[in-house]
Amino acid sequence: MTRVRLAARLLDAAGNLYPSLIASTVCRILNQLLGIALLVIAAEAIASTTGIGVARGGQTHLGGLITALVVIALVKAGLRYLEHYLGHRVAFTALQRLRELFFTRLVPQAPAATTGRAGAELTERASGDIDRIEVFFAHTFPPAVSAVIVPAAALTWLGLTVDGMLALTLAVIVVLMLAAPVLTSRSTWRASADVAGARGDLAGHIGDDVHGIREVLTFGAQGRRLEKLDDDGRALSKNRSSVARIQAGRSALLVALQLIGLVAVVVVGTTGGDIASGAAPAAGDAPAAVVASSAALATATALAVFAGLWVPVRGIENFSTGLDAALAAAARVWEIIDAAPTVPDKGRAHPPTEPTDITVDTVTLRYPGRESPALAEVAARFRAKAWSAVVGVSGSGKSTLATLLVRGRDPESGVVRLGEVDVTDLPLDVLRERIAFVTQHPTLLSGSLADNLRLAAPEAEDELIDGALAIVALDDWAAGLPDGLATRMQGRGLTVSGGQLQRLAIARALAGEPEVLVLDEALSQLDATTASTVRQRLAERRPELTVIEITHRADLLPDDTEVIVMDSGRVVEHGPAGVLRQADGPFTRVEARNAPGR
Repeated sequence: MTRVRLAARLLDAAGNLYPSLIASTVCRILNQLLGIALLVIAAEAIASTTGIGVARGGQTHLGGLITALVVIALVKAGLRYLEHYLGHRVAFTALQRLRELFFTRLVPQAPAATTGRAGAELTERASGDIDRIEVFFAHTFPPAVSAVIVPAAALTWLGLTVDGMLALTLAVIVVLMLAAPVLTSRSTWRASADVAGARGDLAGHIGDDVHGIREVLTFGAQGRRLEKLDDDGRALSKNRSSVARIQAGRSALLVALQLIGLVAVVVVGTTGGDIASGAAPAAGDAPAAVVASSAALATATALAVFAGLWVPVRGIENFSTGLDAALAAAARVWEIIDAAPTVPDKGRAHPPTEPTDITVDTVTLRYPGRESPALAEVAARFRAKAWSAVVGVSGSGKSTLATLLVRGRDPESGVVRLGEVDVTDLPLDVLRERIAFVTQHPTLLSGSLADNLRLAAPEAEDELIDGALAIVALDDWAAGLPDGLATRMQGRGLTVSGGQLQRLAIARALAGEPEVLVLDEALSQLDATTASTVRQRLAERRPELTVIEITHRADLLPDDTEVIVMDSGRVVEHGPAGVLRQADGPFTRVEARNAPGR
């Protein structure tokens, strides 16, 4: 996506903030014009006190001069405040909208786009990259506009009221100063894009290490991981150095142009004064002195105007590198926003009014980049208001099958139905209200225990929350917390054990009162007694609930549990657990392989 297109889309994100953005720009223009006026007034005042100002009417009144300078300075301060206030109001509001849009578009891509390294890298895009876009809204549009309008207005005034040749001389220098950032923009854009990519790689690496610190330390891989971190850091530093070299070279060029401009003004002003003096009549020296004084005053005024133009003109150079970094960050954000949803939400159908069976009708699914299917023509039926199980060794496809039920992914062929309705015909929010999914490694959010339990149902009554905790045998534990349900939880569940975290996740799902509960190894960290208690209480207190348990612990399943056995993405056996145990087939091999002591 081109920079122009990126800028247009960012401006579009500002929406109804245009009036504030324009007002901020106007404040900046007026502020900088008043800054030039201050310098011109001061220059002419100095000239008048040294006798140069005779051509402009003699001495300046000190009281009036001080009053004018103070008033202008106060107005400038007010305009400066308004410029920043309005500019940052636009920036922060637009960034809020971008974050909302980012997460809105990310939801249909989950969980496929939000796991593993992608999750750490997405965090960088959602936080760091969006924060960097602030430069575009707060420090780009107003400086870009003022860099053109302020010199045009000041030099027009200089040419019409003081000296046309001096104004033309400065116009050439100003054009060259404005052109320097533009001519180097392609290089800074590429370098800034490289910096953004390197920063994302570094964030992904750090995210992996933080999330997997236990594995890194357990396997003694910290040395190798630190070496890779150093490599990523050096790559980022190298790319940043490229940006710094371009910026430094551009700054040096602008300083040289400033010096050339100062010399050119003095030369043109002095030459003009000498020519005018030589053309004066010989009757006396007074007319020549007046002309020379006029030329000197014009030169002083031009120098004051040029000095006042340094801020608006160099504004382009000051923000250009930040602008490229902001646009490079915006490109990474739009990559997510524009990505095709993994599961497009186009459903308009109504779900069944009563609990119904879930049917998996010959579905096949391949993961991107893999030739062999993760699921191959899988067919299964899960009865309503019953407890069913899907078992198999790791990699057999059972968790992949579970994600199809809540449209974490869609099959490339085949259909998943809730009753007689294809789940792809249901709105995503409706489907996920009906079917709750609990993973093996759930997460708690920073906040109170009550906030976490009400994640699916913010208005849930305390009785419902207490009942959910009782089902997972955590009611006594919650009652013993220092602040009960108001006790603060740390992110990722760092203040609870693995088994408690899994049971809290189940209670959170139950608080939403789903029709179907899918447990993807969600009892794996519980001991056999606690797992049995949870199963028993779920069956007794939520008899209307359809439960589908994904597990490798076939040995813990009661004999009356309907079981589907998977291997290499295919259903190899199905039936009641007790019958399958007697058949001595794939189920018993899974049971024997994963039983304690094996």
